[in-house]
Amino acid sequence: MKQKCTMGAIEKRVSASNNQLIRGAILMYWSIFWLFNIVDKVIGGSMFLWVGRDRFAQFQKYFASAGLDAPIVADVALMVAAALEVFAFVFMTGALFFFLKGCLKETRSWFFMGILLTLATFTLFSWGDHLFGDRFELLEHTLFWFMTLASWVIFKRLEGVDQDHSGGLNRPQVIAAALLACVLVGSVSLSIFDYNKDYFYRRTAPIAAEPVGEDLFKVSFPFLGGSTVFEKTIAQFVEEHPTKRIDHIYTVPNPLRLKKADALIFYIITEEKP
Repeated sequence: MKQKCTMGAIEKRVSASNNQLIRGAILMYWSIFWLFNIVDKVIGGSMFLWVGRDRFAQFQKYFASAGLDAPIVADVALMVAAALEVFAFVFMTGALFFFLKGCLKETRSWFFMGILLTLATFTLFSWGDHLFGDRFELLEHTLFWFMTLASWVIFKRLEGVDQDHSGGLNRPQVIAAALLACVLVGSVSLSIFDYNKDYFYRRTAPIAAEPVGEDLFKVSFPFLGGSTVFEKTIAQFVEEHPTKRIDHIYTVPNPLRLKKADALIFYIITEEKP
């Protein structure tokens, strides 16, 4: 009888340990998830060891397609999105911090706030996807919305029955979270405006064609560029190569666009004029 009780106690401890491991993994996932999203917005594209997505250009193209060409409109929208992501990151990371310290009541409160902010973020993104007609992004954000909800349900189900569920965020915690979030939002906002100052010209400026072989030229098209950039690039190429005639133009398939997550690469095939 005593051996059965001992085995039962061991099984309970193992089960509780596994539950804590899963809960910690959930907190770790969302903390890293939002951290990478923030870093992606700060970097704004591809660099060494990072092939992100140019969110600056993406937002500006979205609003330009709706007739709002002013970059300030896209910048404000991106800042709002970044602010939601930053606050979600702060609360998810705060929940992970308290979880590692063994403060389960604080963990639950911080994670709940992180869940609410995450749901709000993906809801806002889904509205934008509907507005701009991006069905692929809509599917992605909808899946993440349900993943967020499932994370909270699983986290709650794995709580111990003897855990204290009372209490919430205290004033010092709220102030600390708000200050940290404001600092991060300010940093991301500076990066957004720096991008406009340094790279917004890509929306209209022509691109130099790079010779890669005999009568073969490569053009790395920026994600921010549209039809105006393409037309100016072709006009510039014709002007710079008066002895050549463009035979045809072809693009590179998606799998071959290494280190160019968002960019279009196309080649210009020429021949000498008779």
